[in-house]
Amino acid sequence: MNIRSDIALNPAEKISLIEKALDTEPGTLKPDTQLKELEEWDSLGVVSLIAMLDKHFSVRLQPDKIRALATVKDILDQMIEKA
Repeated sequence: MNIRSDIALNPAEKISLIEKALDTEPGTLKPDTQLKELEEWDSLGVVSLIAMLDKHFSVRLQPDKIRALATVKDILDQMIEKA
């Protein structure tokens, strides 16, 4: 996929990318899922998420933005913010 087509993905497709980045079971994440409750939300998961956001959406999160992520919706908002 390229950046332009990735930005046009619907929310379910974007959540699927997040699930792949965090190595969670498909269909388990919802917008209101609390990241701190995920076993996969560890340092490796954060690095994988950062890499996915950079590759697919040209989003480069600063440390303060990463610390502010609380839910899957917060990640989706970062994808939209750069669209």
